[in-house]
Amino acid sequence: MGVDYSSAKKLIHHAARHGVSGSVLMLGRHRMQVKDKLVPALEKELEKAGFDLDFDDITQSDGYAEPFFEALGAKEVQALDLSDFEGATLLHDLNDVVPEDWAGKFDLIFDGGTTEHIFDVARCMDNLNVLLAPNGVLASCVPANNWFAHGFYQFGPELVYGYWKHGCGFDVLDCVMLPEMPRDKEMPIGDPAEKGHRPRVRGKVPNQRVYLYYEVRKGPSAHRWNRALQTDYVRKWSDHDKEQDREASEIVAMREQQLAKASAQETA
Repeated sequence: MGVDYSSAKKLIHHAARHGVSGSVLMLGRHRMQVKDKLVPALEKELEKAGFDLDFDDITQSDGYAEPFFEALGAKEVQALDLSDFEGATLLHDLNDVVPEDWAGKFDLIFDGGTTEHIFDVARCMDNLNVLLAPNGVLASCVPANNWFAHGFYQFGPELVYGYWKHGCGFDVLDCVMLPEMPRDKEMPIGDPAEKGHRPRVRGKVPNQRVYLYYEVRKGPSAHRWNRALQTDYVRKWSDHDKEQDREASEIVAMREQQLAKASAQETA
C-alpha cells in the first residue's frame, strides 16, 4: 500500500499532537496515494493542524512519500524492504533478526501496509521494537476487513493491546477501525483488558475496505516481549481461578497487572 488519504490524515493529526522529528523509517518505500478528489480535503486537514502546506509541498515527481514526512518534521527518511526494486535504502527480510547496529535508530516507524505480508509476525513485531528509539512511535495502517487475498493476514485490535500494550509495555496513543474512504467515520477501539470484553463491532463495520490504524509509543516501561495472551481470555481464566480459590495464581496476577496498566493510561 502507501500513504492514502485516510492514513495521511491520521499522520498529520499525529504530527500536530505529538510532533515528528529525527529519523523516520517507512516499511517499504511508500508512495503518496491520495485520490485527486480528496486532495482539497487533505489540504484542509493540513491547515487545521497548523501546517502551511499544500499538496504540492508534500509530493514529489516520482510519487514517493519522503517529502510528506519531511514536511511533518522528519530530519531523515529511510525505507526498509527485502528488495531495492522501489529504491529502498535499507535491505532486510523482517522474518529475520535485524542487524544489531540498527537498534534504536528510528523515532517514527510507519507501516503503511507491510507487516501483513510478513509471515513471521512475532519476529517482525519484535524487530520493530528493536528498531525504535526510546520514546519512538510505531504508526501502523494495515488491513483489518475486506482485504481478502491481499497478504498473509488481516489484523485486529488484540495485536495493539494483547501484544504491544500488555506484552511489551508500550503506550497506546491511538487505536481505531479506519475506513479506507472517508464516507464512513473511524471507530475508536478501547482496551479489552479494561472493558472486560472484546470490541463490540457487529453492525458497525462499514461495507468497504477497513484498516486497523494504531500508534504505540516505546515509553519508559517498554520491553521486549516474552509472550502475548489475548486479553479477554486472561479475564476468563482469572475469574475462574478466583472461583477456585486460586487468588495467588499467575493468571490472576496478570489480570490485575492488565487492569492497573489500563487504569494508569486512562488517567495519564
